[in-house]
Amino acid sequence: MRIYKSLLSVLMACSFIGSSAALSPSEAFAENNISCNIYDTTIEIESKEASGSISADTAESGTVEAAGITETPFNVFDIYNAHQTYVKMHSGDKSLMYKKAEGIDVSYAQGKIDWQAVKDSGIDFAIIRAGFGNADKYPYQKDTWFQYNIDEAQKVGMDIGIYWYSYAYSPEEAREEAISCYNIIKDYDLKYPVYFDIEEEGQKKLPISEISAIIDVFCSTIESKGYSAGVYSFSSLLTSKVYQQVLDKYAVWVAHWDVKAPGYTGDYGMWQHSDKGRVNGIDTVVDLDHCYVNYPYLISPDTYEPDGTETDQTVNIRPVNINKGVASGIDVSVWQGKMDWDKVKASGINYAMIRAGYGNLASQTDKYFEANIEGAEKAAIDCGAYWYSYAESPEDAVLEAEACLEVIKGHKFAYPIYYCVEDQCFASKSNKEISDIIKAFCSTLEKEGYYVGVKSYANFLNSRVDESIFADYDVWVAHYGVSKPGFGKNYNMWQYTNDGKVDGLGGSFNLDYAYLKFPEIMKKNHLNGF
Repeated sequence: MRIYKSLLSVLMACSFIGSSAALSPSEAFAENNISCNIYDTTIEIESKEASGSISADTAESGTVEAAGITETPFNVFDIYNAHQTYVKMHSGDKSLMYKKAEGIDVSYAQGKIDWQAVKDSGIDFAIIRAGFGNADKYPYQKDTWFQYNIDEAQKVGMDIGIYWYSYAYSPEEAREEAISCYNIIKDYDLKYPVYFDIEEEGQKKLPISEISAIIDVFCSTIESKGYSAGVYSFSSLLTSKVYQQVLDKYAVWVAHWDVKAPGYTGDYGMWQHSDKGRVNGIDTVVDLDHCYVNYPYLISPDTYEPDGTETDQTVNIRPVNINKGVASGIDVSVWQGKMDWDKVKASGINYAMIRAGYGNLASQTDKYFEANIEGAEKAAIDCGAYWYSYAESPEDAVLEAEACLEVIKGHKFAYPIYYCVEDQCFASKSNKEISDIIKAFCSTLEKEGYYVGVKSYANFLNSRVDESIFADYDVWVAHYGVSKPGFGKNYNMWQYTNDGKVDGLGGSFNLDYAYLKFPEIMKKNHLNGF
C-alpha cells in the first residue's frame, strides 16, 4: 500500500479544504480510493428545484459529435479570463461590460406577483420560467404564470431573462426542449439570457460528455434563433460534470445558497444566493440573485443607456471567500535571487517550497538550493522541495528522480517533495504519457521514504493527468486570480498567486496555502528524512 494511503490515521486529525464552500469549487468533488470522508468536499443544498448533492463521478472522455466536443485537449497553458466570449463578441466600450444588479427568478410557485411593487423595492431584473421539458410534445408544460409574469414585468420596465427547466437525457431531447422554449418566448425582446436549467437527479448520473453535449445543443439552438444563451445549475454540477469548453461558450448562472461566495471557481455572470428571499409584491419566498455581467449592454449595445454604475473587468465586484488553509507558504528558486529569510519569516510565512533542480542530472541542481535551505532553516521556516521536469519518457523521469534524490539527500523536509510538470514540452504528449512520467518519478522517490506529489496548473491537472495519480499522490495546484482553484479532485497545496509581496523584500513572489499539517505527518510517519 502506498505511503499516501497509509497516512489515514494522521490525515483524519488534519484539516482539508472546506465542505460547504466547495472546491468548484466549487468545492472540489473529491474522487479517491481512500475509505474515509476526509476529502469529501461535496456541496450540499444548492439547487433551485432539486435539493441534495452530487457525488464525484469518474471523469469521462470521448467524442460527442453532436456537440462538436472532442477528446483533443484545449491549450492547457492558456489562462481564461471572465466571459472572454462576450468580450470578443462586442467591440464596444469595455468599461460597460460589468455591473452589479439585483434580481429574482420566478415561476408558477410565486403565484400572482405585483410587479410594480417588485420594481419599487429595488429589484433590477427577473429571470422568468417559460416552461419545462418538451412543451411541443406535452402542451401543458408551459409555465402557467409565464404570460402574466413577462407581460406585467415588462410593462413596469423590468429587465427580463428566461429559464427553461430541463428533463432532457440526450442532445436530441435538449434540441426539442430548445425549440419548445423558443416557440413560447419568440415574440419577446429580452435583456438577459435564456438559461438552460439542468439539475434533475437522473441527469447528474449521466457522463460528463453527455451532460456537456445536452447543454451545448440546447444553448446553440437558442442562439441560432437570435437569443443569448446560458446554463444554470448548482456549483457542484458545473464544476465536475461539464466540459470547460462548453462553459466558456455561454453565460453561467450558478446556484449556491447561504454562503459568502459560490463554491464554483469558474467564470460566472450570475449567482443565485438564496431560495428564501422576501420581496415586496410577492406573497411567497422567492429566489434572489446577484448579477455581475452587464447583460443588457452585451445583448443590446446599440440601445443601452449607461447609468454610471458600470465598470470593467479590472474591478472585482464578485464576492471573495478564500480558504487559507493551515499554513502560508512561499516557493522560490534561482529566479528570486538571494533571499532575506528573516524578513520572510517576519512577514508571516510558515513554510517554503524550494526548487531542488531540474532535468535529469544532479549537476542541474538549483544554484540557490543549499543557500535557500540553510537560510530558511535558520529562520525557523519549514521546508519542502520541488523538481522541475523536462522528462520525455518514464525512463527519463526515473533519471530525474535519481538526480533529485542525490540533491536532497541529507536534508529533512517537513513538507512534500513535488514533481513540477508544467513545462511547454508536455503539451504535445498524450495523457497516458504524462501520467506514466509522473508515476515513474513519484514511485521512485516514494520507495526511498519520501512523501511525494505532483504540481501543475489547474487546467493541466484537470485535462491532461489520469485521475489515478490523484488517488496515489498528493497535489499542489496552481491557479491565480480566483477565490478557489478550479481543480475538481483532491489537493493539499494551492499556489494562489505569482505576484505576491513580502514585507521588506522587493519584487513579486509565488505564494501558497497548505491544507494539511504536513510537519506532523512527516515526523509521525518518519518520512522525508525524519
